[in-house]
This record gives sequence, C-alpha cells and structure tokens, in this order.
Amino acid sequence: MDAEGARAMKKIKVAFVKFGGLAAGGTEKYLQTLACHLPREEFEVDYYYTDAAPLMGNSWEHPDTDPERQKYMESHGINLIKVECAARDDRRGPPYEWVGTDFWDLFDEGKYDLVQTGRSGYREFPFDRMENTKFIDSIHSEGATGIEKRDNILKTVLLSEAHVTRWLSNGGDPAKVEIISPLVEMPALFQSTLRKDNQIPKSVYIFGMHQGNRDDIYSPMPLEAYSLIENKDTMFVLLGGSTKYRHQARQLGIENIRFIDFTGNADKIHNFVSGLDVFAHGRLDGEVCSAAIIEALYHGKPVVSHTAQNMGHAEQIRGCGFMASSVTEYANYMVQLLKNQEAYDTLSTAASEKYKTLYSLDSCLTRYIALYKDALKNAKTI
Repeated sequence: MDAEGARAMKKIKVAFVKFGGLAAGGTEKYLQTLACHLPREEFEVDYYYTDAAPLMGNSWEHPDTDPERQKYMESHGINLIKVECAARDDRRGPPYEWVGTDFWDLFDEGKYDLVQTGRSGYREFPFDRMENTKFIDSIHSEGATGIEKRDNILKTVLLSEAHVTRWLSNGGDPAKVEIISPLVEMPALFQSTLRKDNQIPKSVYIFGMHQGNRDDIYSPMPLEAYSLIENKDTMFVLLGGSTKYRHQARQLGIENIRFIDFTGNADKIHNFVSGLDVFAHGRLDGEVCSAAIIEALYHGKPVVSHTAQNMGHAEQIRGCGFMASSVTEYANYMVQLLKNQEAYDTLSTAASEKYKTLYSLDSCLTRYIALYKDALKNAKTI
C-alpha cells in the first residue's frame, strides 16, 4: 500500500472524557450513544469516565454510574477507562477541578486526533489543561455565560435553533456552530407490556413521562393539570422522577397514578413510552433539546409540555403536540387529546414523521462523522 493509501486507512482516534460519564443522564447517554455508533473501521474510541464524586461547595449530587449504561457500553466493545476522582471542587466556580484524580496518569494528549466533550461551555477541568488537543464540544446547557474561546475548539455542537440563539447571545462563535440533535438509539417498534405489567385496563387512557431522579428539574405542572381532568378512565404513569412527584400526588389527592422506579435500561424505557397514549412532559427549566421527547416522537406519541426558561422543546413538539403557558391550558390540551380522536391521530402521525425527518440516529450520526472529518481536514496546526 502506498503512503496515500495508508493515510486513507488511518483511523481517527477519539477520546471521550466525562465526569460521571456512565450515568444515565441525558448528556452522558448522548456521549455513550455517539461513542458506540461511530464506525469501527474509521474510528478508534477510548471513553474516560469517573464515578460520581462529592461536589465540594455544592449540595447537588451528580448521578452515579448506572450498571445498565456500563453494560451497554461493554456490549458495544468500547474501551472504558475508569478515572479515579475523590471529589470535584465547585467552591470557586469554573473550572471545577477534580480532586484526588489519576486522570493525567491515564490520558496522553498526543495519542488522539480529537477529544469529544459533553459540557456547558465555560472553562472546565480537565479540558482547560489540554493545550495540544483538538476538541469537538457538544454543549448541553441553555447557553453558559463566560463561554470559553480557544483555537483548539474546532466545532461547537448545539442541539436546537433556540439553543444557538442563546449561545450566540452569550458570546459564542457563530463560525464554529453546528446543530445536531441528541443521538437517541431506538429499538425496532414492538408491542408494549406497560399495561399488562401494571394491571392497567385497555380502556384506561394513559398520560405519563419519564425523568431522572432529580429534584432540580421537578415541575409541578403535569400533575397539577392531570388532577383537574382525572376520572376513572384515565391514569398518569411516571417512570423515575423526583420524590416530589409522589408528595404532590398525595397532596392533590390523585388516585389513578402509578410510579415506576427509575431505570437506565433503554428497552424498559421504550416499553414504557410505547405504552403511553400521551407524553405529558414537564421540566422546571425547560429543555435545550429533549431525548425523552425524541423517544416519544419515535413512538408516535403526541406531546404536551409547558413554557419554561429554555424553550428548545417548543421546536421539538411544534406540529405534533401542544405547549401550555398555564396549568389550566395544559389540562385543556390533555382533554383535547383525550376527547378528539381525529386530532390525536393527526398529531401522532406528525410525531412519527418529524422523528424520521429530524431526529433519527442515522441522520444525526452521518452529520457527526462528516463534522469530525471536515473539522480535522480544515484545522489549523495548534
């Protein structure tokens, strides 16, 4: 093989680096899915992760390594590199340095063509100390202030048009922006066992959502709205979510409700979403671009949600759901879907079509692969 052929066959070496990187949160699952689906004949992947660790000066607890997500990565043959981290120092703000870590004993900048991040955009450990590494940033916050600008950040992947607007208003570089929605792996469509598993009659109309066990994103609106329309032929089912939902349901006197323990198992999540009639979404701060809503669209579920600080989810459900600005409006939309089968069917079909057009894994992955190759081809020497 000549030199040109050898270069053509050379694999692109990518390091994924994430604090709490095997958790079942949205950012972590995004990175995990991307790492697992990069074609092995073209890419060589190492995935550096820590378990959750105490956050010094911060009462929030990062979700820990999820056994199902670790099993998922191992089943795809990903080279997992566990990094020790005794704590993360949040006391003075960015870069949130890792304390008691062996990262630099494990990581060699010179070994990789690219480092893939999943972060908020401000200066952040350990990336702040990588001077000779080219980055592809995926940004998962609403648009951080104090955005880090460095020549070795080749591209900034944002998740929606609303996300771009917020990012640029905070000083982001428009020349580096690419929009790629969350990468969500979907199983073949199958018949849900949600009703059978939870003894829910076929005649009962199911509203519901799934969410991480996080108090900080708890939204009271879905259950408040449901409490206004509940009857013997309806039910709300929640997979995961803050314990505040359970307290709220008791306070509101909701009777027809089921709580299912959180799981990171993708098949179980899809079994849940597929069994719903309506995805009744709620999140206190809104969404940049919701993987859970993408799952709902894939399964043809109309979505009801509410306005919030971040409005990326408004783009996602436009044409295949409703956006409420009050509890009463949310409840009215629930009733409309419950009572009007023609409207329901129209939105259900629109949801499936929107998924195929904008959010399928294949389309997102194709854009990512092209981004990697183009970014390296056009990169300046650091």
